[in-house]
Amino acid sequence: MALLTPQQIAITGPAVTHDPAGASDTIRPDGRVFLWYKNTNGATRNITVVVPGSEYGQARPDIVATIAATTGEELIGPLPRDLADPTTGLITVTTSAQTGLTVAAVRV
Repeated sequence: MALLTPQQIAITGPAVTHDPAGASDTIRPDGRVFLWYKNTNGATRNITVVVPGSEYGQARPDIVATIAATTGEELIGPLPRDLADPTTGLITVTTSAQTGLTVAAVRV
């Protein structure tokens, strides 16, 4: 599990760097942070934002995004504080498979 560090987006750059996605990564909540996934594999990939807690006696549903095969890209966010685990203070994001999948945390 890696703690992702957001890259600040600015009008003059710099270029965003994507790194291999982990099976489970974490990030600090921030209403201006997005996760940018790219998939070059021949199969789709599911990205799941694990949503902690419950409301009205039922678990809050996780957020799932499916990234298309080969040239798929997905921006997930912003990532507000209410998605963070109350114990760690971090948001956990899991992936269905990692081959050909990269991620960049970006802050706008």
